[in-house]
Amino acid sequence: MILHVLIGIQFFLAGYGAIGTGSPDESFSLHIMNGRVIAVVALLGILFAALARSGGKLVGLAAGVLGLVVLQSLIALVSVAGTTPGQIIFGFHAINALMIMGLAEASGRLAKQLLEDRKPAETTAAPATA
Repeated sequence: MILHVLIGIQFFLAGYGAIGTGSPDESFSLHIMNGRVIAVVALLGILFAALARSGGKLVGLAAGVLGLVVLQSLIALVSVAGTTPGQIIFGFHAINALMIMGLAEASGRLAKQLLEDRKPAETTAAPATA
């Protein structure tokens, strides 16, 4: 849930930075900082999934989220502003963000399902009296 909130904020900060009046470094500084927070939360997701012994699928999904977050930074670094190839490459930044959202959603649903599966079965028998 925290990751979803941070991703929503990230989209807002991207729009905020896009209409900023300063240099791109200044306009997108909050977007960049929040991206780092997202990376830390994604890393914690891997750690918590592993510590909870939730299985390889959830750990893999959590690792996939972190991998896509790292890819976001690489896309931003590789794209050269003001050039057509750079703009095309940077266009994948938005597509990758949607992929991050989807993978975060899938891992959240799986985590919720695993928690539901771990709940003890409710018994219908009356408790014994002393």
